[in-house]
Parts: sequence; C-alpha cells; structure tokens
Amino acid sequence: MSAPNRSEWESVSAPTLVVYADGGMFTEEQKADFVARGRRVARRDLVRASHDAHLDAFDEWIAVLGPFLAAE
Repeated sequence: MSAPNRSEWESVSAPTLVVYADGGMFTEEQKADFVARGRRVARRDLVRASHDAHLDAFDEWIAVLGPFLAAE
C-alpha cells in the first residue's frame, strides 16, 4: 500500500471486514501489516479461493460476509 493510501486506510473508523484468499496476490506479511494498520478490522481467510474469491468461493464468501453484516 502506498503512503498516501495508508493514511486514508488508517483513518477509517467504521467496522471493516478484510477477506483474503489463500490463492490471492498478497503475502502473509502484507496481509498482517494491512490489518494491523486498520482500526476496527475483522480478518477472515478463505481456503481454496483465488483473488476473485467472491466468484470462485461464493459460498465461503457469503458465510463470512453474512455474519459480519448482521452484527453491524
């Protein structure tokens, strides 16, 4: 994440769900750093999903998204 975007991300105060796919484009270090810089972040990881997890792991995507939205 570039420096200008980093400050924007760090200023988000709304509860945020970050969903990563194990076949995605980010390293574990990048994922952990991004989540750590957020304020009210919940992280979920999808197994056997690609960068397009909302398409190729739809059921798993809904399984993590639904409860997050219901809680807010």
